[in-house]
Amino acid sequence: MNHNQNQTEEMFSIDDLMYDLFLYANQELHKSGKTHIEVDYSCCSKNDTYRIGIDEESLWQILVHLLNNAVKYTDKGFIFFGYQLSGTDGVVFFVNDTRSENFNENLSVVSALVEQKGSHLMAKPSEEKTSSFSFTVNHQKKSSS
Repeated sequence: MNHNQNQTEEMFSIDDLMYDLFLYANQELHKSGKTHIEVDYSCCSKNDTYRIGIDEESLWQILVHLLNNAVKYTDKGFIFFGYQLSGTDGVVFFVNDTRSENFNENLSVVSALVEQKGSHLMAKPSEEKTSSFSFTVNHQKKSSS
């Protein structure tokens, strides 16, 4: 996949992008010497293709920033990311992790990227010592053929 394309909305498989991000996250954990941290992802489209309110390159960039942040601040436990459909026209993307640091570190770059696409970055801690970052974009489904 070429992650240096022009930033235009296009039809693409979100599941394929999630798999590429899974490989990327594992590579970053390996480079950071954190191979003991589990990474997994969730997909729900069953290989359908969507036109979403964000181009593939921007979505890649946002999720890579969030995954890099998770790798940096997670010393044990897991990183879990993915997406889920929300209503009839929304897709919620998320990155959850078991970081040991406060989750309020500077995420202004990611927040700005998300806001440029008409959404807001939501960040919330959990009592189970996990942090969750998510944002929603609109989509239009086109089934794969």
